[in-house]
Amino acid sequence: MKYFYKLIRFYKENKKFVYLWLAQVITQTSVSIVTIIIGILSHEGVISSSVKESSTSIGIIINLSTIPGIIFAPLAGAFADKIEKKKIMILSNFIRFFLLVFFIIFNGWNKLVLSYFLILSLAIVLQFFIPAEGGLIPRIVEKKYLLFANSLFSLTVYTTTAVGIAFSGLILNLFGIKWTFSICALLFITSAIFVYFIDTEGIKTENNKIRLIYFVKLIPTILDDIKDGINYALRTKILRFILFHLFLIQIVSFTLVTISFRIGNEIYGVSPRTAGLIVFAPVMIGLLTSLATLNIFGRFKNRIKLILIGTLTSTCGFGCIMVIAVLKFFLSNVFIDKIFASISLIIIGFSIPFLLVPAQTLMHENTEDNFRGRILGIWVALTLSLASMVATFVGFLTDQMDNIFIAVLCLTFFDIVYSGVILILLKRRLLC
Repeated sequence: MKYFYKLIRFYKENKKFVYLWLAQVITQTSVSIVTIIIGILSHEGVISSSVKESSTSIGIIINLSTIPGIIFAPLAGAFADKIEKKKIMILSNFIRFFLLVFFIIFNGWNKLVLSYFLILSLAIVLQFFIPAEGGLIPRIVEKKYLLFANSLFSLTVYTTTAVGIAFSGLILNLFGIKWTFSICALLFITSAIFVYFIDTEGIKTENNKIRLIYFVKLIPTILDDIKDGINYALRTKILRFILFHLFLIQIVSFTLVTISFRIGNEIYGVSPRTAGLIVFAPVMIGLLTSLATLNIFGRFKNRIKLILIGTLTSTCGFGCIMVIAVLKFFLSNVFIDKIFASISLIIIGFSIPFLLVPAQTLMHENTEDNFRGRILGIWVALTLSLASMVATFVGFLTDQMDNIFIAVLCLTFFDIVYSGVILILLKRRLLC
């Protein structure tokens, strides 16, 4: 009950952030649903000439949705420091709305090129939306609520992904392909409306207008800004660690997504349209429980210690999945494999906020206002773009071996080593 009253108080004092958060929820849910549905249709062979191996097909879609970040994320981050962030977000949503309308008119889900073009285009637009959104948070939220706001921001990024994976198949079954994409298009308009109602009066904003000619003229300056942003991150010890940490955590998250259909098939024995719900429902339960725990007990704790709790918890979760993969035949005979797997996925979901929220809060706390967009752009380029390539490779190996053991073995080994590294850093006070 105390936590509920805290939420009410937070809403009354931070209505601007609530509108921003709702816009984020709607936008990223729509992007997630579109991405996962393209993956499902690719796996089912609806999209002609597509790859049907589950981990590989999802990996290709993830790469298409993240690789643009390598080029556009740093550029967009610097751009977000020059242009009013609210305008960038509204324009981004309208562009994505028209992209989906175009896709629906030409029945793009039957064409491989149009399907991949849609994912790629949505990804490019997203690179401009994320730094504008993230850079606005510290400007509209009081410092005492920054951890809580970052908790919601971080949770939303991963919860909307989990929601997309969990419910895309169900939505596809209920509404069909055309109406599902139509609903996603309307969600972008709804998000733009919420952004429009964010009152920026009294907030120092950029006055530059969004014009193509202005953007072209701005490119040389932006390239210099990107270089300054990279140098700023490299010479700041805590930022170097946080960016590297978020990069590693994203590899783990993407790997879990790429093998989700296989977990659903090999452990639960369900189809791709159902696998997302079965696999990510426990993850979402863990996420929500962890968010409440983190904000009640972890608000004033050492941020690095909270991250260590996350790595240790993640190790336990993936270790349990690995045991199931090894002893699958025995555990299935005694009817506890599915129960054991669900508990493991709850533990993995519980670890995510501890891994992300303290890290992103440290990033905000240790970044000057005029560098925040650039640092967020660098973060997106590293954590989303490069991480997806590693995860896709692990997914490809999983398909070739026709077993999830190799993927969870890699994840468990990584967690063990990384937990040890963080423990050493804490003992030697290298991040203080």
